[in-house]
Amino acid sequence: MAGAREITISGVKRRLLSRYGESINMNDIGGNQADQEHCKVSRCIAALAVNIFNPDLANEICADAVCDGRDDNCIDAIYVNHDKKIVTVVQAKFDQTGNGSIGRQEIADYLTACKSILMEEYDIFNQRFNRFSTDLEKAYDESYKYVFVYAYSGRDDISEDVSRIISDRKKDFNFDLDGDFIDIYPLSLSGMKDYLSRRALGTIDLSDVEVLQYGLTEEPLKAVHGIITGDQIATWWEVYGDLLLEDNIRGGLGDSSEVNRGIKETLLNNPDMFYYYNNGITILVNSFTPRRRNNQARRESGGFDFTNMNIINGAQTISTIGKTFLSGELTVEQLSTIKVPCRFIKVENYGDAEGNKIALEITIANNSQNKVTARDFISKDPFQIELKKSFAFEEPYVYEIKRSESESDDDIYLITVEDALSSLVCNLVAPRYISLLKSSRGRFFESINSPTYKAVFNPSVHCVLLINVVNIYRSVCVSLNAMESNRETKRDQKIIIHGRYVFASLIMHKYNNLINRSTVVLHERIPSFDDDLEGYFTDIKDYIDEFYSTSHMPRFFENQTRVKELFDLFIH
Repeated sequence: MAGAREITISGVKRRLLSRYGESINMNDIGGNQADQEHCKVSRCIAALAVNIFNPDLANEICADAVCDGRDDNCIDAIYVNHDKKIVTVVQAKFDQTGNGSIGRQEIADYLTACKSILMEEYDIFNQRFNRFSTDLEKAYDESYKYVFVYAYSGRDDISEDVSRIISDRKKDFNFDLDGDFIDIYPLSLSGMKDYLSRRALGTIDLSDVEVLQYGLTEEPLKAVHGIITGDQIATWWEVYGDLLLEDNIRGGLGDSSEVNRGIKETLLNNPDMFYYYNNGITILVNSFTPRRRNNQARRESGGFDFTNMNIINGAQTISTIGKTFLSGELTVEQLSTIKVPCRFIKVENYGDAEGNKIALEITIANNSQNKVTARDFISKDPFQIELKKSFAFEEPYVYEIKRSESESDDDIYLITVEDALSSLVCNLVAPRYISLLKSSRGRFFESINSPTYKAVFNPSVHCVLLINVVNIYRSVCVSLNAMESNRETKRDQKIIIHGRYVFASLIMHKYNNLINRSTVVLHERIPSFDDDLEGYFTDIKDYIDEFYSTSHMPRFFENQTRVKELFDLFIH
């Protein structure tokens, strides 16, 4: 009689082959049928690992992420998710018995390969891996999170040696970075089974959802609209988690995103205003049925049963409410007072070709409308308005405080708020603001009354100073672009790319007399900064090579302490 583990292996194997098997590339595999199947299952495991961390992906895309082969250098799959800003890297191992675990040498070799990825040494990997090299470049430069997954069809328990290696490497990879920027994740047989079984739950049907102040729309699509309370959303998240978001254009962006920080801030500190601050959620359903108790004449509250529910807009609202509840920061009672605008749209035959076409059109429209950002509210700041007016005395220069499609990098006399932010922050020569500019520039625009905003935009800034700092900043950028193109290694290029604000700040500190003149410095009077920048680069590169040789350059220059160390090399 087959044992429980053997049955599990057999079931998981069938599900893997059913889900990914037809899309797995097997052109490089020969041998007998048993060997081919073993290899295919292993590659399906790699595809599954990609899918687990990117649940919105189609099966064939996960299968296409597989780069397993004789020359894979321990990397069996890789996928760069630009929406979630996550890089998933996988090694997969299929053990037919289900009793194996991770070997000490296996995990060591895999994590060495992962380090090569972090060091951008892509040339040591195979051609299928290097299909993603451009995506990896973008991921590195924009500080995506990396998840290194070792997927194996074996026991949950791993040896102390392997645990220690994982722990040590994780500390090493995250050295001088804020938070768990890089994660190492062992994925065992039970983890695969859990995910596959959750995916097998099928449709999400919700009974007796209470919708406050509801209304009904009949044409052209039936819909229920109104308000739902946060405690209901928390319950959905507790049961289904991110499966709720499978049809959403994006998954949850994570607690560190500016959007989610704002949502959470309102939940905790201004719950009464949540309804007014939040855009709400849009949900597609196959059908909805009003409860008998609903009063058609008075619609203060109604109960509805929904089938095949999929949230297509509002992922950040749903995930933030759910996670805030699960973390214990808000109770069910507190969340019951949170009001969230909602729409439940009925799509006939959702799941067949025609229904899916309509659903896709609604999803795209809900997620692609122009949105107003915090940056746009700058145009209402009285200080910015007066600063813009003062440019009338410095023609042909123009200060554009509204975001528009007419903004051009080619117009040397046009200065935008973004130009002003970068240049003025560099002129502050302050590690705190330089690192923030690199890591989260949107924070400067969160509120025109915040100390962060006022540190940059305040009465000490006049039109002549702004023009001078922008012109010097632009000149520095031209020199840095030329330097970048003639560096010997990719890492040297990254120092220039991601250290741009530090280099500009050092130049502004040295040439402060130019910036603070009472008249605009003409373009032809701005000196060459090439020699200064080469000197700064040499000293900064030597310092990084000596003390932070394995650091991730985007995160290095986002670290306030590291930026201060570099300033201390030159400013005493």
